[in-house]
Amino acid sequence: MTRKNNETKRRLLLAALGAALVTVAAVQVASGGVRGSAEPGRLAFRAELNMRGELGDCPAGTPSGVRCGLRHGSGFVRGLGSVSESYVNLEQLNAEGCPDLFRVLPKTARFTVAGKGTIDFAVPASTGCYSDARDQVLTPTYPPFTITGGSGVYAGASGSGTLTHRVHRLFSCPCAAGTDVWVGSLVVPGLAFDVTAPTLSGAAGKTVRAPRGASRVRVTYKVVARDAVDGAVPLSCRPRSGSRFKIGRTVVTCSATDRSANTRTASFTITVIAGR
Repeated sequence: MTRKNNETKRRLLLAALGAALVTVAAVQVASGGVRGSAEPGRLAFRAELNMRGELGDCPAGTPSGVRCGLRHGSGFVRGLGSVSESYVNLEQLNAEGCPDLFRVLPKTARFTVAGKGTIDFAVPASTGCYSDARDQVLTPTYPPFTITGGSGVYAGASGSGTLTHRVHRLFSCPCAAGTDVWVGSLVVPGLAFDVTAPTLSGAAGKTVRAPRGASRVRVTYKVVARDAVDGAVPLSCRPRSGSRFKIGRTVVTCSATDRSANTRTASFTITVIAGR
């Protein structure tokens, strides 16, 4: 009877463990970047975007003495993907406390994430005064920004963080170029952010023998990239499969990036032995 009871307990334990494993697997599959989770999603992000700007028309109702610059930038942000930014930079000339200088006024900015939606930011006025001279690099500082909403998968977005400008005001034209660095936390209820890189398979070393007298030989290999959320993703390998490899050892490096800007790289060695 004792042996029978122990066997029954063992079966119940295995059944419970199996159910738990199924539940864990389901959570992992669902966490790839789609809506549906009851828990709010949070992403700690760093967006370093190449920025360029030029003078433009100010929005209706802008006070006199304000100069408006149309700014736009782009880059890749882990957890989001391909991002473009746009905003109107408002500069108050001879602002109070800034004689013969200017202060950057509060502004709104927008991230457009390719294929996913938009994220809106409110940035306070700069904390310092800045010279209007050309051919200089400015680094305005701001109090923390807030995320005020979004669209698409980012509907209901909130969060906060800091913005750092590094702006080169060009001498040759009334324009600017530089880098915008946004660092903060983005919260979107019900969205599980994808921060896992694709997997690469087939990145294994290979040895081939060259024909007698040949200094190079054409070598093919097969590496594939797959992402838990996006499925198959584009892959770049250098040197490419089918290239002519010289006698000796050559390192091949492959890289794949998913739609949320998560990148995986892998390297392997092709060895070519001289023919006899």
